[in-house]
Amino acid sequence: MNSPDTVLDKDDPGDDVALRFNYQHCYAAINAIRLVTDELNIAEVICENHEDILVKRPIGKFIGSQIKTRALKLPPFKSSDAQISSALTKFCVLDARFPGSFDAFDFTTNHGFWKEADSSNNLQWILDEVRERGGIKGLRNTNPVRQFVEKIATDAGLKSSEVAATLQKTSLRGHESDIASIRGHVRDALSECPGVNDLPYFIVVQIADTIIALTRDASMKTLKGPIADLYAPGTDLAKAIDDQQLSGKRISKAEVLAVINQFKKNSTSYQDLDLTNLITPSDVPSDLVRAVRKLARGGVETARVTNIEDLVRSFEALFLQWSRKYGVEEATRRYNNVLGVVQFETTEAQVFAAKAGEPYGSTMYADLVDRLHARLKQDAEQLYRCRPEHLLGAAGLLTQQCKTWWSSKFDVSEEAK
Repeated sequence: MNSPDTVLDKDDPGDDVALRFNYQHCYAAINAIRLVTDELNIAEVICENHEDILVKRPIGKFIGSQIKTRALKLPPFKSSDAQISSALTKFCVLDARFPGSFDAFDFTTNHGFWKEADSSNNLQWILDEVRERGGIKGLRNTNPVRQFVEKIATDAGLKSSEVAATLQKTSLRGHESDIASIRGHVRDALSECPGVNDLPYFIVVQIADTIIALTRDASMKTLKGPIADLYAPGTDLAKAIDDQQLSGKRISKAEVLAVINQFKKNSTSYQDLDLTNLITPSDVPSDLVRAVRKLARGGVETARVTNIEDLVRSFEALFLQWSRKYGVEEATRRYNNVLGVVQFETTEAQVFAAKAGEPYGSTMYADLVDRLHARLKQDAEQLYRCRPEHLLGAAGLLTQQCKTWWSSKFDVSEEAK
């Protein structure tokens, strides 16, 4: 007999809604990380206050962003879509409410925008026309650009000139990527912070998750401040609550650095982590999840782990080149010979590194690089004059196939296949 905990409900929209909110929180997290990596252009991130995200610039001006998600199987956004008109109307109303405060507005989506023709459905074309003309003056009443601007003006209760001024500083960002992939982009953004690339990969994943949680908390009506302030005699309680809620929506550079430094302090101690939950298929290409989990478990540095995809692809590309040049049979023979040599060297590197105890992945990686370079110098012809990155790509492939380990063996979830 079936049980509800053994059958997946594919009609329940709850997980889809959670993914959409997660995309917005991750996008805010990437901007929060910019507080460290791009401090000349960003001074503060404010979540769910007037817009999905407000980016405050050092000069005191703001960029307002709305984040919209859509399944990639659906058509791209058109200017006639309700989400578009609603977002642009909100931009215009906000610009009019706070004159001179906004440098730019930003409509961001994981999907894309319809661009098949210069017509009323092409939002980018409409924005470009308004920007190039400096407004809609001189356009006929039947012109789609004028009609678009005047409709927003009617919805917003504003003059067409005011709407045109806001649209001139509005940009579109269509990332054309699956909603779930955004979590991995947070990790990639973190890698640009000073010193983060030298941290073990699993530490960087934990930092990313903590910063995402920071933006999630900032997106709620969280009180942030001394509780005593809410009870002080003579205090305007309503104003004190508003002030604390607004404070809770702000994310500063100091908060982001505090998260990074907190994990940096613990990065030298080995932790026996459940990487099947910590590193998910949304973090990396699904065909390399097992390899990344195993490298992470071994404590291999982030810069080396995140490079694994390119290394594996370089080795796969070499096989295709051999196939075109020599035929599939000869290419397969070469491919297997190289894998055999690399597997021998990875085994020797593991035996050498494991003597120092866990985690030994970083030591093993360094030793393997030395071994492969020496082997190439000694047996260039036997290895068909491969480049070092080809051999490291072969090591990554062996790792994904569970023929190479960077730590003691552990249970790698089957979902990573």
